[in-house]
Formats: sequence, C-alpha cells, structure tokens
Amino acid sequence: MSTKQIERLHKLIDRNLMSINGTLDYDRITQAITLLADTVANTETDEFIWSIGESGHFHLDSLIVGAYWHYSEWHGGQSSPEYAALSSLGGVFSPNMSILEVDSSEYDVYSQLNDLAEAKHNV
Repeated sequence: MSTKQIERLHKLIDRNLMSINGTLDYDRITQAITLLADTVANTETDEFIWSIGESGHFHLDSLIVGAYWHYSEWHGGQSSPEYAALSSLGGVFSPNMSILEVDSSEYDVYSQLNDLAEAKHNV
C-alpha cells in the first residue's frame, strides 16, 4: 500500500461524490471509501497524507470524518457494506467527544453521501 494509492482513491471519490458527472453510484463510492480507509490504516504515513485533497473539494481528513458520520447513521447492520465502511473508517478516526459541524467540508461529504443514499433507497 502506498501514499500514491491513497491519493488516487481520494481523487476518485472526490470526483464522483462532488460532481454531477460522477460515474460511480452510492454502492461503488461506499466500496471506494472502505478501500481508502483500509489503505490509510495499512500504510505508513507522515504528515503529508493530511494535505491530500487540497486542490479538490475536500481534504482526506474531511472525507474520512464526513463519511464516518454518514455511515454511523446509514447502515443496515453488521452484514451491510455501509457497516463495513464504518468499521474501516473507525480504524483511522475515533469521534470521541467531537460533533459534526454544519459549516464544514466534513458536513459537505456527509450531506452528499446522505443525498446519494436517499436517492438509492427511494428508487
């Protein structure tokens, strides 16, 4: 696993989550987020990793935090892909006493994932 793979996954998720031209659906984005979190957890990193995404819509840490809060609310139990994503994200982020701030890039990620989840479940 490498930092380059983390950058590629972040870019893929950013492009598909925050664009009207995205080609990945909610399930594929969930898979990509799970793979990203697992890759971050299994890669020796330095401080550089947290600057990933500075030229996109959100930094890596905002993606991880926003996705964590989304999947904490949108999962179908322990056997669901969303719960697997939540577990993987929990390997790199622990909310402790934090909350999701509405005026934040974390909230933008959370909100976009919620919109995709709602669209999927209302089909």
